[in-house]
Amino acid sequence: MKNKKKLTEPDSQSRHYFLIALLGVALFGCFKIIQPYLGPIILALIFAIVFHPIHARIEKKLKNRKSLTATISCVLLMTAFVMPLFMITAAAIQQGIESARSIIEWVNQGGIDILMQKPFVATLIEQFHERFIQFQKLFPDLKFQKMDIAAKMMGFSSWMLSFLTDQATIIIKNLTLMVGNFVLMLFVFFFLIKDYDSIVDGILHLSPLSTTQEQRILNRIKDVSSSALLGTLVTGVAQGAAGGFALWLCGLPGLFWGAVMAFASLIPIVGTALIWIPAALYLVIAGRLGAGLFIAIWCLVIVGMMDNVVRPLFMKGGADMSTALIFLSILGGINLFGIMGILYGPLLFGIALVLLYIYEAEYGEFLSHQDRN
Repeated sequence: MKNKKKLTEPDSQSRHYFLIALLGVALFGCFKIIQPYLGPIILALIFAIVFHPIHARIEKKLKNRKSLTATISCVLLMTAFVMPLFMITAAAIQQGIESARSIIEWVNQGGIDILMQKPFVATLIEQFHERFIQFQKLFPDLKFQKMDIAAKMMGFSSWMLSFLTDQATIIIKNLTLMVGNFVLMLFVFFFLIKDYDSIVDGILHLSPLSTTQEQRILNRIKDVSSSALLGTLVTGVAQGAAGGFALWLCGLPGLFWGAVMAFASLIPIVGTALIWIPAALYLVIAGRLGAGLFIAIWCLVIVGMMDNVVRPLFMKGGADMSTALIFLSILGGINLFGIMGILYGPLLFGIALVLLYIYEAEYGEFLSHQDRN
């Protein structure tokens, strides 16, 4: 009877494995359910982590009235981030539409022909044709056709206008999706910030790590989240404002192109150069050499300095990572996760670094022993 009891009753280790397997399947199923909404949920989590210190002060003054405090936090979040972004975007779209109309009128009124007749442009075209003829003499067997630069510019202008129209259509179509994601983010943020302490305590309770190790990981998540978010926002706004101001001084739509430069600053390596290089070239071709040089020098020195100083200053101070590691984490994060990789990349690297620290502290004696052998 005793042997039969031993055979029929699973041991404690088997029960643990079975429970973990069931838990893994259930968690995977939950992940697949929320996967389409993962972006707004993670963004709400990051905002909750960054905003929690302010929320805690408000909750203390309101004598722990959680729902009211969470509502106030949502309003503050909208006031601090969403409303300015909405107002700037609306004004930038208006300037963008006006710029597109001006380009259409300029092309229809023969602006390209007038541009081609300018001495500076005519000299450039003549030199280009001379180089083209020399190249053709070097390779007589190759068949080249003389390029009609005016026609090419006209075709490029038509393509650019069509591209801008298509992009505007796509933005309008995706507006409903963007509003839906924002509402979902705000909804999740409300409950995360309302029950922040109990959620964190519940997660830490389930963790097998020690309290000290858990606190280190939690502090690293807070530091990296706040530094990545603030570093990205402050850098983008600063570069957009500085670049837009310079373009406005030169008679270009500063608000529109400044907003575009703010978004372009999120792109590693090239960044705002996607905007100011064509702007400087346009001014030079239009005969405004001084304005073109001013844009180039201003953006290289002032705007470029902001990207090389402000972003690393924010992120290195909070995340305790080297500038090279921050750059690689952002670059790889964007490649893997898209635009949200600006936050996800440094966050994953920061967690990995603190886990390596915990690993070294946990197995320090063994590692030192191995080093001596």
